[in-house]
Amino acid sequence: MTYETKSSKGYDGWQAVSEADIGQTPEGPRILKLRTAKARGGLAASASVCIRKNAAQAGFMCETTEIFGDFYKSGIALTECRRVTEKAVLEVHSRALQDMDSLIEQAKAFYEAKEQQAA
Repeated sequence: MTYETKSSKGYDGWQAVSEADIGQTPEGPRILKLRTAKARGGLAASASVCIRKNAAQAGFMCETTEIFGDFYKSGIALTECRRVTEKAVLEVHSRALQDMDSLIEQAKAFYEAKEQQAA
């Protein structure tokens, strides 16, 4: 499957982000975000899940996450790099995207186990 990748440069340098919708909750859609950015010694990707809510009264979207309660995985496609350029970030991100389908399955299994444990 192909995923849209957005790259941007911020205070910490270049980053690339891709998203996948992994399910629906009563609050809104559950989104898996794959983010590639500077890490210790080079570049690495991390995957995290949030719930995207529509704050209709305020007129904007917000994303919420439960600390230590939502799916998170780091150190994906860890690559040594001297300079963090947009080209380098996009190359590492494309390697990390090869694991995206596996990450989606892991995240879905994480939430299924969490729901079974709550029941």
